[in-house]
This record gives sequence, structure tokens and C-alpha cells, in this order.
Amino acid sequence: MSTDRDELERTARLLNDVFHHDPPITADALHWYYDENPVAAAAVGRVEEGGRRLGNYALVPNDYVEPGGTRRRLGVGVDLGVDPDARGSGAFRRTVEDAYQRGTAAGFDGILGVANANSAPRMVATLGWRALDPLPVTLLAPVGRPGRVESVAATPELLASPAFDRLTEGGFVAPDHAGYAPVWSPDYLRWRLAKPGSAYVLHHTDGLLVVSTRTHMSGLPFGVVLKVLARPGLAAPVPSGRVAAIVARHHRTPFVVHWGRNPWMRVRGVRLPQARMPSPLALVLHSFHDGFVPASFELSAMEFLDFDAY
Repeated sequence: MSTDRDELERTARLLNDVFHHDPPITADALHWYYDENPVAAAAVGRVEEGGRRLGNYALVPNDYVEPGGTRRRLGVGVDLGVDPDARGSGAFRRTVEDAYQRGTAAGFDGILGVANANSAPRMVATLGWRALDPLPVTLLAPVGRPGRVESVAATPELLASPAFDRLTEGGFVAPDHAGYAPVWSPDYLRWRLAKPGSAYVLHHTDGLLVVSTRTHMSGLPFGVVLKVLARPGLAAPVPSGRVAAIVARHHRTPFVVHWGRNPWMRVRGVRLPQARMPSPLALVLHSFHDGFVPASFELSAMEFLDFDAY
């Protein structure tokens, strides 16, 4: 069931007022994010008064699996915003509690929150969430020759073509390391790469499918490793230097950065201090029922493409 268009417009106005998105977020982008996910529709908590949106918190679902086969469906918490004029009125808590109710009704096990470093402590202290260990930001050194690589822009034409089906044929291999990893399927990847306004590139090489983009930090160009997916037949993890060389060559950047953790890539590089990041990230976890114990949940994999950073 699609979200009402007027509701999406009110949400877009709130999020633009709170976060000053540039360019502004649109109702069409929210429709893609909230309604078109092939896993399930988002559970969106909201508070409204007099036809005005005061609070919004969207739980975008995905499944997480550990090597023993246990699956958890978590809503990745995004777009948590409260109208500045409503702060101090309880709108924050009411918004989050409405998201709880909607996520529980949708059958989610809990929430995996990706928050900025300022709001995460509040969610832990006032809402009782669990803070997960922060994931590293690493400056990768391009090392060696990339080898034979097929790089293609993730355009709407590619996503609808047999070429995309060929690149993702057979799906992807989940990590066998301890902990939970997000489940990626070809359909889920197709949806994620269709994000409005995005500029993603797919790199296919020797059992790997790498997703990247290009950005600027402090006026300098950076290639960004967004996701490393293992294709059937990959025998062992690959060195991050080779992945960085692929990304650096395509985007013509001297620097390549990676956030997160992925057992399919042996990461070597310079760890960047979280305090120096433009918007440092924190991970927090909340359970909807007694059968899901947050203390038992650890991530073996998580990267930028697993939420909406890019």
C-alpha cells in the first residue's frame, strides 16, 4: 500500500525544514524509500497536529542473517526529525513510540538506528536503546593493478536491462563470520540503486560486485566504496587496496574512503578519527519483543549502502 501523496508532501516539508537538504528532498524520493522496498514497506512513525507534521521517524526494513541461519527483520531508522517549534512538547518521544507501534504491527524484530553522534546518546539515555560499537572510517590506499574490471553507471536503463541480470545472476554470498549481516538480493540491489538523484557505479571483477560513488570532502575529491558484494565462487576475501584501485581509477580520485565492516574485504589503511568526520555516525539498537535480545546482536557487515548516507 502506497503512502498518501499529501502525507509524503508534509513529510518532505518537515525533513527539509529540519535538515536543510540540498537539493531539497521530494515526495517522489520518499515514495521510493518508504513504499517501493521489495522487502516490505517502511513503518513510519509520525505526529501531526492541525494538519501539520510535527514529527517523523521511518523504519526501512531489511533482513539480517547470521551463519547459523537465524534471521531478524529490522527497520533501519532514518529521517527522525521534529519540528523545531515542537521541541520540548514531547513530540520526539511520541514520534518514536508511534514508530514502535507501527514496526511491531509490521512484524519487525526491532530497530537498527543509524544516528549522528549527537542524537545517539539521547536515544540510549532516554529511550533505553543499546549503543553498538562504532564502525571505522578508513582511508584506503589504492595498491596494485585493478585487473580486468567491468564498470558501469547504475542508470535506470541498466537496472531494467539484461546486463543487470547478468551482473547479479545467482545472487550474493552471505559472510560466514560470526554476527549478523544484511541480506542482499538482486531485487533489493536494483531497488537500492534506483534512489532518486543518485550517481552510483557498479564494478564487476573476479567474484566481486563493488558499488561506489564520488564525493568531495574539504574541497578534495574522494572515491567512496559503498558496498562490496561477494558473487558465487569467490574463494577468499580480497585486499582493500585492490578495491580502492578499482574505485580510484574509475573516478580519477587520489583518495578512496570506506565506512563500516565487510568480511569479504581485508581492510588496510588509515583509520580516520570519528571526531573529524563532517557527520560522525553511531549505531543503536532497540528490540520490539523479548525473543530478540539486543545484547546478542552484533554486526559482521555494514556499509554506506546499507542505509541512506549516499
